[in-house]
Amino acid sequence: MSATTGYFVAGSSWLHRRNPVTKLLTLGLILLAAFLLPAMVLPVLAVVIVIAAWSAGLLRPMARAMRIPALLLLSILIVNSLFFPGGADKLVTLGPLSITREGLTFGLISAGRVLVAFLASVAFLFTTLADDMLESLIARGASYRIAFVVLSAVQLVPRMGSRAAAILEAQQARGLSLEGSFVRRIRSLVPLITPVLLGSLVDARERTFALEARGFAARPDRTAYRVVADPPIDRWFRLLVVLAAIGVLLVAFGIVPR
Repeated sequence: MSATTGYFVAGSSWLHRRNPVTKLLTLGLILLAAFLLPAMVLPVLAVVIVIAAWSAGLLRPMARAMRIPALLLLSILIVNSLFFPGGADKLVTLGPLSITREGLTFGLISAGRVLVAFLASVAFLFTTLADDMLESLIARGASYRIAFVVLSAVQLVPRMGSRAAAILEAQQARGLSLEGSFVRRIRSLVPLITPVLLGSLVDARERTFALEARGFAARPDRTAYRVVADPPIDRWFRLLVVLAAIGVLLVAFGIVPR
């Protein structure tokens, strides 16, 4: 993972070849369905995303990425199972605490929604180059500033990670020790925080000056140095995604019966 490519995993699969706007709209549709439709759609969405990732050769990177939300999903399940308000049907009693059926059900549903959102977002980041997404948004009339904000958000964590790794290596070369107890290791990382934050601010300032020097958004009739492919199948698929999103909203707000 580099600061320029972000989380993008190079490949030539059918998912990599889709236009970034197509994948962005599909991500929005999945998020709408996951959080607005009944919980019964969550297993279907998860299976579809996993199959799509497997067909694109991303199953192993996605499995490694699951280490990120694992603690969050577990905490959602545990907290809701033990402390869900109004839970009456007790399944297991652990001293003063009890796992209730209502809490366990709500925890599973909540964790499932977060899991589907994470899988869909990771699949999007793994198959979409940030520069292509920027050019695709601008080509469709999006504001230069909004497109740049989206690009910066995608590259924020990789940039900070690269900067933190460089600073950590420099401090280790100067005698910083990361060995010893857990508390000592935490304390040794404190000197890393300030350089990372200051470096991020300096990086944002330098990028702002560079954009201003290049006439960022100075005129609407500019040309792009790279052209992102947009085959006809993507255009038809985007239409289907938009219609499906409208259908999800109609069902979620009760306009169309479930």
